[in-house]
Amino acid sequence: MFGYEYEILKEYPHYFLDYQEQYDTSNRWDDRFVSSSGEWSGNVYDFYRKAYNKIAQNVKVPFKVVDGLRTSDTPVHKAVREALANCLINADYYGRRGLVIKYKPNEITMENPGRFRIDISVAIEGTTTDPRNLLLMKFFNMIDIGERSGRGIYEIFQVWESMKWKEPMIDEMLDVYRTKLILPMLDDKKTATKNGDKKRRQKNGDKKRR
Repeated sequence: MFGYEYEILKEYPHYFLDYQEQYDTSNRWDDRFVSSSGEWSGNVYDFYRKAYNKIAQNVKVPFKVVDGLRTSDTPVHKAVREALANCLINADYYGRRGLVIKYKPNEITMENPGRFRIDISVAIEGTTTDPRNLLLMKFFNMIDIGERSGRGIYEIFQVWESMKWKEPMIDEMLDVYRTKLILPMLDDKKTATKNGDKKRRQKNGDKKRR
């Protein structure tokens, strides 16, 4: 959670945290920072702060009004904090491939080494929890990020549903011992409409060619 990357590597030789932003699909990334750069501590806490601040600046959602005051801390931002903390808490830091967070304008992906310790359907229901790194979870709880109720994944899905975005996806890649959470920020209806328009244009084009 704290300390420096070169110290952490003594216990976790494959420890690696990677944050990427991509705006142009022709580039592998447009902005990036990693735990091994030597430009910052490289620890879990500082990575969380750096990654969340980057995402929070980019996620465009309406402001809320609380007690007559406008606030930029929306349910989406809370869900992103929960997702990022879960990714860091449940990573298997002995795993051979590091943890990767990727931000794109219409999608956030969070990928960590290790599999779910409970069934995915149970995690989505929010009925139980079995975190891999209890001490990391305790540290995050102490700064009011996450809770031990087992409802973190459930609440992320609920927020995405309230925004009418496409449902989040959880992919357990058993062959490489990794888990990926995909958070689309696309409206289901708009996506369906665009796909329908595309199909209609294709049909009309076919008619014209004939």
